[in-house]
Amino acid sequence: MEQIQAIIQELKVRNYAHFETFYLLTKQQVFFSIVGIIKDQTLAEDLLQDTYMRFLEKIDQFKEGGNPYAYLTAIARNLAFDLYNERKKVVRSEDIFETIPSPPVEEDASDDIMKLLDLLDLAEREVVTMHVINDLKFREIASIMKKPLGTVLWLYNKAMKKLKMEVGENHDE
Repeated sequence: MEQIQAIIQELKVRNYAHFETFYLLTKQQVFFSIVGIIKDQTLAEDLLQDTYMRFLEKIDQFKEGGNPYAYLTAIARNLAFDLYNERKKVVRSEDIFETIPSPPVEEDASDDIMKLLDLLDLAEREVVTMHVINDLKFREIASIMKKPLGTVLWLYNKAMKKLKMEVGENHDE
């Protein structure tokens, strides 16, 4: 985290020499927070780039010592919801193509993660993504989502129960 904070200080003075390192250290968490909302890997990759552009545009607003993951996640989440709401209004002609069988594709770990996240509703998916993948604290998640801490904890516990039942690790706690 110290390395990320140091790079942010460099970025604030428009020194972009270590931006690639910053990007590589943070992109996975940001990506999963986007794809958890819009469920489209290609669009998520586009929004990932937009997130980092917006981050650089607003870097002066980032508070020293703040959590860069929470800040990036908030930007990504806002962009993803904007796109999600925009796409919701458009009639999708692509739905016809979803009925055509596609050739099998080799799955990787991120596909498995996406399948599990698809079992959750949007709010549960967001909480799990931000906590497990982005490693944010529940208070930070509550702040980002603008929900009470108790609601965030309830959503997380509800989601974990669903996931445990799906992977067959159903045991009493």
